[in-house]
Amino acid sequence: MRRIAPFALLSLLAGLTPAVALAQGADPTSPVAAPAPTDAPAPSAADAARRAQIVARIGTTQITLGEIEDEINHQSPFMRVRYRDPAALRAFVEERVRFELLAREADHRHYGDQPDVVEAVQQASVQQLIRTNFDERITESSIPIEEVREFYDAHQSEFSQPELRRASQLVLTTRPEAEALLAQARAADARGFRQLVTDHSVDAETRMRGGDLRYFDSEGQTPNAADPDVPTAAVTAAFALTTVGDLSDVVQEGERFAIVKLTGVRPAEHRELQAAEGTIRMRLWRLHRQAALETFVEQLRARIPTEVFYDRSAHIHMDPPERLSDDPTPEEETESETRSSLGEALDLPAPTAP
Repeated sequence: MRRIAPFALLSLLAGLTPAVALAQGADPTSPVAAPAPTDAPAPSAADAARRAQIVARIGTTQITLGEIEDEINHQSPFMRVRYRDPAALRAFVEERVRFELLAREADHRHYGDQPDVVEAVQQASVQQLIRTNFDERITESSIPIEEVREFYDAHQSEFSQPELRRASQLVLTTRPEAEALLAQARAADARGFRQLVTDHSVDAETRMRGGDLRYFDSEGQTPNAADPDVPTAAVTAAFALTTVGDLSDVVQEGERFAIVKLTGVRPAEHRELQAAEGTIRMRLWRLHRQAALETFVEQLRARIPTEVFYDRSAHIHMDPPERLSDDPTPEEETESETRSSLGEALDLPAPTAP
């Protein structure tokens, strides 16, 4: 069975570039030619004989010049040029021979029959199946522009964003209380305003954030769906302000009163189709690829008898965790302290607790 060392083989093939170039009458100082297209004509008898030359023999395994040449031409130009150096080429061939020797010994000791090795081979086979039948067949460029445009038209809200404002508020129970702090709030900088909020605001949620309402649109809706909508009075006050840092007069929010400070402005944005095309193609590619893969799996289920007894999974016995507490063990504390000391010596951020 032909074995291929993933990285070593790539390097080996690239290393033969000088010999191949000279054999073909090419200038070894010129850039290496790109791989020949798959529909290229069959090689002549002389070229076939050249490619059949044996570069190395390990037991019954033979490595031919053609095999190496093909691998070279599948590498990037940068990798191919590296192996113009005969010494680098020789070292790479030697590495390939070492790999074959080790692989033969692994076969002799039946390591290939071990479950983890079998699983690794299966995983690599599945990855190759998906890469060949889906990733190389369904590409971003294969998505018709008409489909891209249709997606763009149907998802306009994703490519247009209204003007957003960010503001902080100081909320008091009565108007007189708010009026009493208005002058102090106007004189305070950003840090001072946050301190006023911490000391006096009666709105528990925003007080913990220094009064921050985060970004919101003219309807009071936030980009993050997890954030609550902003009170209408605060929205109106924020959009009436013109300069970041400005403060509103006292505004009424239901039964309470607030002072609103403008802290940020994001202008409205709109991405035209040309600017959004790359993003759309990526999303459509993922949808097409997933749909094709799901269809393929369903076809396999129809062709290959398959039964799944999901209810039996309830009888699986799972090993309990080594400990239930999140507190670190003494060994982990020692390791963490050691890493922290090393991090300080190297001016690195301290590690988080396990």
